[in-house]
Amino acid sequence: MDWNDLRFFLAVARCHSLTEASRGLRVSQATVARRIQALEQALAAPLFTKSHDGYALTVQGEALLPHAEQAEAHMLWLERGGAVPREEEAGIVRLAMPELLGQHLIIPALAPFCEAHPQIRLEAEADVRPVSLKRREADVLVRLVRPTHGDYTLKRVGSIALALYAAPAYVVRHDLPTTLGELEHHRLIGWNTGLGFLPFSSWLVDAVPAAKVAFRAHTMSAQLAAVEAGLGLAVLPAFIARKFGLERALPQEKPFFSDIWLLLAADSQHVTRVRLLADHLCDLLSGHTEELTRVE
Repeated sequence: MDWNDLRFFLAVARCHSLTEASRGLRVSQATVARRIQALEQALAAPLFTKSHDGYALTVQGEALLPHAEQAEAHMLWLERGGAVPREEEAGIVRLAMPELLGQHLIIPALAPFCEAHPQIRLEAEADVRPVSLKRREADVLVRLVRPTHGDYTLKRVGSIALALYAAPAYVVRHDLPTTLGELEHHRLIGWNTGLGFLPFSSWLVDAVPAAKVAFRAHTMSAQLAAVEAGLGLAVLPAFIARKFGLERALPQEKPFFSDIWLLLAADSQHVTRVRLLADHLCDLLSGHTEELTRVE
């Protein structure tokens, strides 16, 4: 068995498609198919069934999946310097964070950290979708949703306010809704169906079930761009709305507040380079509480 074939197995298992898996792995579809076939032959078991919906795991594939993810997690940890002594600063630290909070606050504040610790190499991912600590996709995570299970340490490091906003150009054409009832006559910008679990995604929909969602996106950056273009109103962080000159709708309604959580993988929390980044982020986020929670 070629252990590298597990990478191809995991890619197809997650994408349900040879095409998408090949794009992510940057190889041809034929290569992905060949590696999957080689793995199936080595294990003497079929791992996927193909249908019009794509590739689905067989019973044998389902049984292999958690073990393949565990092997992947160990390899990712080793790639980031898992075999380096814990007290050693040099190595990679992978950081995952919410999209706009990461792009407009955390990343701009990393320059002093990088100057002070030149031997630490950072790999960052800014996305609204949660990253798995179990699979060791990150060493340090900043989240707006408190996880309910997993092997990690958890600390509340701040809070962030979100509210409903529109671009000035939209307000000129359609006015600004001041009550929940008026929202039925406005276009809302919402999340793709798969992201309905996000608290700030369901907050407005629960309040106004009859509201018309005219545009959906899977990233907060796309929603911000849609608001700026005047496509409708969206729930955005208040500090971002101020930065882009957006106007708040429903001024009489309470904004949505979300806690900010800092998570460390259990086997990373005592690693010096991970601890240094975590302390930097803790100071940064707790120091910006007033800016992040202020709603105008």
